[in-house]
Amino acid sequence: MHTLIDQPADAIAAPPDPGPRTLALSFTGDGREYFRIWVVNLLLSLATLGIYSAWAKVRRLQYFDRNTHLAGATFDFHGNPRAVLVGRLLSVVLLGAYHYAFGFSTAFGLAVIVGLLAAFPYLMRGALRFRLGNTSYRGLWLGFDGSIAQAYLAWLPPALTFVLPGALLALNPGSPELAAAVLPLYLAWPLMHGQLRRFQHAHLLLGDQHSGYTVKARRFYKPYLVVSLLGLGAIVAVALVAGIASFAAQGSRGLVFAPMIAAILMVYVMYLLAGPYMVVRVSNLAWSNTTFPGVRIRSTLPARAFMKLQTKNVLLTLLTLGLYRPFAVVSVYRFRLAHVHIEVDGDIEAFATHVAKRGGAAGDGAADGFGIDLSW
Repeated sequence: MHTLIDQPADAIAAPPDPGPRTLALSFTGDGREYFRIWVVNLLLSLATLGIYSAWAKVRRLQYFDRNTHLAGATFDFHGNPRAVLVGRLLSVVLLGAYHYAFGFSTAFGLAVIVGLLAAFPYLMRGALRFRLGNTSYRGLWLGFDGSIAQAYLAWLPPALTFVLPGALLALNPGSPELAAAVLPLYLAWPLMHGQLRRFQHAHLLLGDQHSGYTVKARRFYKPYLVVSLLGLGAIVAVALVAGIASFAAQGSRGLVFAPMIAAILMVYVMYLLAGPYMVVRVSNLAWSNTTFPGVRIRSTLPARAFMKLQTKNVLLTLLTLGLYRPFAVVSVYRFRLAHVHIEVDGDIEAFATHVAKRGGAAGDGAADGFGIDLSW
């Protein structure tokens, strides 16, 4: 009778491959709990003339990261508030210089514009390095390794498109048509947005593992086309409402409210319909095409449900004079996490251990970045 000892080593059955596993993200924070943090942050920021806002930002990021769960473990944020404060102060200086530069002289205004264009891509790259390089999960450090040259290729075209009309108008106040001639550049804005997303998603690090990103920039035209149609529909609807209200209110005081009704309708369509739609479509497109070796991300945010959520949040925030804001932030964060799933080949703990042993902390140099807010 053959025994296990008699069999060759390669005949012993290997443990079965657990295969791909789909993991869900969840948020265990609470609106009332975050409300207390939000109130303290707000009061201390006001009392210190904004200085505490850097510590408030770190405290907020830590709260959301430490309450974000994936496969039984949480994320964490380790950023230094002083780096955030430096970034905030620099942002205030640059913003003030941008607004008042041409009030001193044309030469000074041009110098400020050139300086802003030169610094902006570098600062945005620093923001990504700071945010990701100070985030960890299961002993793994996230990171970002996009180069400075890639940052300029991604950020300089939209920055130039944004500031060029205003700069031309400041240089030639009597020739608005010169500034208007630059507006066709905005037809390429979806391509620029696509390149920005590529820069953000194609250079992510999970330990020592680099991300992959497969979206062509031209695919960003579709959500922009839908938003443009929504905007066109809003303009037509506003014109109809204004016309009907004016006709019905002729000779009465009700005519005064016609522009107000039209403005409210326009804001609703653009901010509560077009805005959420763009967020959903771009997030689903970008994140569902971002992968790591053995890890795939799937984002399935529903546009209609997100629009309803944002509408409710705005109404409640207005009715409570802003006090519902922290509850709205928590509800949006929880909603977005609930529609993101991570597919892992095998066991996430084994994957994390493997990467941690091979990797270094990819964000060791992130402390030199500025803590500038950057929306994903």
